[in-house]
Parts: sequence; structure tokens; C-alpha cells
Amino acid sequence: MLKKLIYHEFIATGRIFLPLYGAFLVMSILLRVYIGVQQAWGFELPDWLAVIGAIPIILYVLLFIAVIAATVVVAILRFYKNLITEEGYLMFTLPVKVHQLVNSKLIVATVWSIISGLLCTLSVFILIVTSDIFKAVPYWWEIIYIQAAEQGLYLTGWLLFELIVSMLVSIIGSFIMIYAAIAATNFSSNHKVLMGIGAYLLINIVLQTITSIVMISGGFLMNETLVSMLTSPKNYMGFIDLTVWGSTAITVVTSAALYWGTCWVLKHKLNLN
Repeated sequence: MLKKLIYHEFIATGRIFLPLYGAFLVMSILLRVYIGVQQAWGFELPDWLAVIGAIPIILYVLLFIAVIAATVVVAILRFYKNLITEEGYLMFTLPVKVHQLVNSKLIVATVWSIISGLLCTLSVFILIVTSDIFKAVPYWWEIIYIQAAEQGLYLTGWLLFELIVSMLVSIIGSFIMIYAAIAATNFSSNHKVLMGIGAYLLINIVLQTITSIVMISGGFLMNETLVSMLTSPKNYMGFIDLTVWGSTAITVVTSAALYWGTCWVLKHKLNLN
């Protein structure tokens, strides 16, 4: 049943994202052509036409922001509308468990976030890529790699894997935190929006406090190890590994707690008034 929920969630959200993505890609290509023609012909627009000439850039920036913000906005609206408002009467009569409803929203939101990030990267690539850049990348990469290695920083596939895992966990954790704040609105019959905003801010404060306590405590307990890592270039990668995996572990634990809390509230404290 989870597959069906995910499928229908993709269909519903795809009506928003696919046209937006298409418009963003087309605008990226048009802006690249516009900049290329302007550079090739070497002309400058008169002052009175400068505003018109800036329109493509303004549209591109607006679409860029929209692509980034859309995943968060749609995730909030879909979760709130489907599970907290009157639509919840229908959703919670389906033969599915509460965690499956939450999982479907979470998976789809995460996938769209990844696609949005890749699309923004592709857009920037479209705007800046030239044959000279392709030739320069290997040269500069070798220099950066050697310089970083001399300082004890090794830009390897393992480091890339660590960063990807950390980023993915962070994305999932961010959506779980949003869902937990929305679920908290069930404790209020009125002023649900204010309740959600307040819950989100409170969750942020609590999580930051917990993270700070854990990091400070870990720093005291591993003081000698950390000093050794920071004073020896050979141990820099160990410090980076510890930092990345430590922060990832904290995010996983706190997200798991918020996820459980969200499902518990939707199951036992649901208030669709």
C-alpha cells in the first residue's frame, strides 16, 4: 500500500514540480543564449533599455528561488492539507498505518528535494560551462587536490560519500522536523498556524541545545584525541570523519525521536476540527 501512496503523492506533486522544472530549464537555456549573443556581438544596452535587458536575469533568479523553496512549501501544504485538515477524515480511513502515510510524504518530499538540487546545479552548469572550463578543470583539480593533501585533507571518494550521506540525512531530518511541528497543531483547536510555528521554533531550540550539549560533552571526553587530530596534519581526516559522522548520528537519533512523536500524535491525538 505504501507504493500506491507514494505513486499518488508523486502524481499530485508532479503537477506542480514538472511545469516549474520545465520553465526553469527553458529559462536557463534562454538566459545562456541571451548572454552568449550579448558577449558575441559585444553590444551594451542603452540606459533606458537596461531594465528590459535585466528581465531575463530577474526571471531566472525568481525561478531559481521558486525551485528551491517549492519543495519545502509543497511538503508543508501536502502534509497539513492531507493529514490535518478535513481531508484527514478520508486519509485516515484508508487501510494503511499512520507511519505509511508519513513515509509516503517524507519519501516524495526528499526525492523532489534531491531533484531540485540537481536541477539547480545543472542550471548553473548551463550558464557557466565553456570549452575553456572543460580544459581548465583537470588542471585546477590537480592543484587543489595536491594542496589539500599537503595539509592533510584528502579529497577522496570516501569523503564524497560521507558528505552525500550527511546531506541526505540532513534533508530527511529537516522534513521530519517540519512534520513534527505540523503534527503538534493537533494539540490546539484554534490558532493552528501559530501553534505550528511555535512548535517548529521550540523544536529547533531543543535540538540545538541537545546538539551543543553532546558536542561539548564529547569534546571534554575526547579532549586528548581531538587535540592530537587538530595538531597533526596526518589526523585531519580523522577529525573530519568524526565531525561528519558525529553530526549525522545526532541528526539520526533526534529525527527518529521526532518521527516517532509525529506518528504517535497522528495516531492518538488527532484533532481535525
